Amino acid sequence: MIKKFRDMMEDDNEIIDIDSLMTDEERAEYDKWLDIFKTITPYNVPLGIDKIIDTIETTRSDGVILLAYIKFFEERLKEMATEKKDEKDYEGSMFG
Repeated sequence: MIKKFRDMMEDDNEIIDIDSLMTDEERAEYDKWLDIFKTITPYNVPLGIDKIIDTIETTRSDGVILLAYIKFFEERLKEMATEKKDEKDYEGSMFG
């Protein structure tokens, strides 16, 4: 599925249609995870988790994936903070 999706992305003449890659059951799972990802923000994880608990039925396996996603946010935020500290103000001219 992922290889086919990548192939669609690389073909300028192909319209990306993810429905053609999935069964109806897989599409339902995709939509569930899309809802979960849209609910969690890196700046208010607890509120997002509360909304998920209240609105989306999850399995233990879903919990493992969600914890990995939250860890991903944590690591990206740390990287962004480190990169920002390492940036120096540019003092040159725009055109050399």
